[in-house]
Amino acid sequence: MTRKIRLLFKGISIICLIIFLAVNLYGCAATRHTVQKTAIPMLGTSVDDIVEKIFRQKNSAFAQEGIPGVLLLLTGLTELAPTDYNLLATTSFVYLAYGIFVEDENNNYAISLYEIGADYGMRAIKINNAKFRNAIESGTKVADAVKFLTKDDLKALTWCGLNISKRCTLQVSTVHETTDIPDGIALMKRSIELDPKYAWGLCWMAMGIVHSVIPAFAGLGGGSEAAWKAFATANKMENGELGLVDMFTARYLAPLLKDRDWYDQLNNRVIEMDPCKLEGGLCMLNELAKQKARYNMEHKARYCGY
Repeated sequence: MTRKIRLLFKGISIICLIIFLAVNLYGCAATRHTVQKTAIPMLGTSVDDIVEKIFRQKNSAFAQEGIPGVLLLLTGLTELAPTDYNLLATTSFVYLAYGIFVEDENNNYAISLYEIGADYGMRAIKINNAKFRNAIESGTKVADAVKFLTKDDLKALTWCGLNISKRCTLQVSTVHETTDIPDGIALMKRSIELDPKYAWGLCWMAMGIVHSVIPAFAGLGGGSEAAWKAFATANKMENGELGLVDMFTARYLAPLLKDRDWYDQLNNRVIEMDPCKLEGGLCMLNELAKQKARYNMEHKARYCGY
């Protein structure tokens, strides 16, 4: 399977290179328009297939090595088709995924990935929803404009909100870098309103992280009680089979409650879980959770002070 994915990726990369050369060296405006309308959507579908196949692998090292290549491919495609909603939204998701992979070892790099991912997500939303775009361009705050977003925007608004929120929770000690956290919260809440189970309940999980790191008095609904409810709801979305929920609960909520035993229990549960029960074989999400749970256990002093 791994070899097949590599061959597919290599084939699509060659096609992309040919398209780039044809369009940039010989293509008139009409040629570019034709490529954007026909070839790019076809390649976008293939990229979605690659992303899905990567997340059905059990080899986290392979996924972590492969995602940067997918990001390069997606970035190139979006330059050719800057108004393709699906490509922009998928690119936003892959930046989010790679950020979660690397944040433990390279915090600043992850922050930059989340920032780029949020930008792609917001571009997708604005392209797909004229009412939202016009509201934002007229000065309306995101929190007030999200009411215009519908299920047609769900993919992009979810990844955009998650990218913003993940970045802000890594920068919470730098207040001026987190002024857009209300935007992330508003987008995630809208995603939950439209489909509470979308994206395996990741928005509930991210709300738990946000509530854990933002004090209740900040006016954004933070605090341990709100965090507990959000994490518990996230766990219900996939019947406890999404290991990232318990892993982040351990990392953020257990230390807040000063519960070291619970910290250990949550991480050990993730490390020991069957990674492939999620959605018929999306093994990689839980392999990622296992990797991060092991990191939690190896760095207790960082999170729990012991």
